[in-house]
Amino acid sequence: MLSLFSFERIRFKAMLMTSLSLGLACALILTASESLIHPELYFSLLDFLQNVSVYSACTLLALLFAEQCRLQGFLVERDGSWIKKVILVLIYGGLGGIAMGLVYHRWYAALRLSARVPFRLRRMTTFYGAFILSLSAAVTEELVFRLLLFTSFLWILGWLFRPILTMNGGLNRQIPLVFAIVFSSLLFGLVHGVYGFLFAFGAGVTLCLIFLRGGLESAVLAHFLADLVFFNLTYLR
Repeated sequence: MLSLFSFERIRFKAMLMTSLSLGLACALILTASESLIHPELYFSLLDFLQNVSVYSACTLLALLFAEQCRLQGFLVERDGSWIKKVILVLIYGGLGGIAMGLVYHRWYAALRLSARVPFRLRRMTTFYGAFILSLSAAVTEELVFRLLLFTSFLWILGWLFRPILTMNGGLNRQIPLVFAIVFSSLLFGLVHGVYGFLFAFGAGVTLCLIFLRGGLESAVLAHFLADLVFFNLTYLR
């Protein structure tokens, strides 16, 4: 039986260091982002440490789920040459992200000044602002929705559907994967509100597929470029 507590076969120390590193990176990026959005507010060391602890815990839990699913969330940990990995990141992360940004711009350009759009987007005036907001959303949301929620859904659904999977192979083995993509993408769409739900759901599905093929690195790059292209074409022209 699968267990999240079988630490004897888990590279726990390496996972912990990875989790702390990503938690620290997320906290630094969020501090820069929040300082941009709310320049009048003061962010204390306690706020920073809370962000480090939250995102480190999310990363560690995600890595534990991924270990149980035998899913390598990071492309750098997968087999293959560095050249192949760079090509995968450029294709899935680079081209995929630019394509999503262009589609997003075409879809929502006419509604860019709608009151339903978050005020922080409507008042965006600099490339630096677009860069920081894109980077913040890419790193934190991919960590939570792809690395954590997708992998946790995949493990939970794999456990629930295990009787079916043991009786039959083939397409039945894809059931947990399909539902994990749908459920995590639904949550991704919901947090973007009614205005952005439909596109965010489609982007969530796309980013799950990118995550599976090109790792978290490709998913973060695709998300970052999609937002950056959209913000620049829609609000900074």
